[in-house]
Amino acid sequence: MNLIQQKIKEISSDWELLVILAKRDISVRYKQTILGLSWAIVKPVATMLVFLFAYKQVAKIQDLSGYPIQLVIFSGILFWNYFANSLQAISNSILVNSNLISKVYFPRLIICFSSIAVSLVDFVVGLAVYLILTLSLHQSISPYIVLLPLALLITSLFALGFGLIFASFSVKYRDVQQIIPLIVQYGFFATPIVYTTKQLSEKSWFLYYNILNPLAGLVEMFRACLISQYDLLTVQNLGISIIASILVFILGIIIFDKREDSFVDYL
Repeated sequence: MNLIQQKIKEISSDWELLVILAKRDISVRYKQTILGLSWAIVKPVATMLVFLFAYKQVAKIQDLSGYPIQLVIFSGILFWNYFANSLQAISNSILVNSNLISKVYFPRLIICFSSIAVSLVDFVVGLAVYLILTLSLHQSISPYIVLLPLALLITSLFALGFGLIFASFSVKYRDVQQIIPLIVQYGFFATPIVYTTKQLSEKSWFLYYNILNPLAGLVEMFRACLISQYDLLTVQNLGISIIASILVFILGIIIFDKREDSFVDYL
């Protein structure tokens, strides 16, 4: 825990640099784009419409969640976009900023932490769209929305943990960069993004599923914060996800710290 405290202290002491890097990333993301921030609206809405069409018109699947399917899908996509975009940005952050790292010394973790900024902006914009969608469907906003920052923090820890691990190894082993898109692609379908864990809860392997995929509990926590009267299945399942997020974050910090000094040799 001393290492974690040390790293957090390093980042907090250079918070101005973190803000500068975050603003730079946001500016670069939307520079010379016609739609700008509107892309944060177009992408999740388009994805939701595609899955709605696939559910209702192609597969003729009956929604079993008991909640408006639009909100179930959109809340899942909102969660996944934040996690997946954060994971990819953190994983590539060291290589993307190789010129800066090789010229100036500063805590490298700052680059990784600042990489979340773009995903956070996209999430806030998407959240506004979600709230409008909720009201347009004559649904009430969940009172647990006040816990959304906590859900976002826990998800960020999970993304940071894995992102730091991938970033640590991708500097030397560039093949790691090819693995990340596969994880994001397959993870989307392995996680209850366009369906709910309620549809899996009666399976004998459900507990093992939660252990192997902590994201399942996190996305359900998001839905409980966003969808009125949405019930988390059990505190146990959510507990697995929270503990896993903290452990992965700590592991990521440890691995990053051990490999940080060798980054310059491979950049």
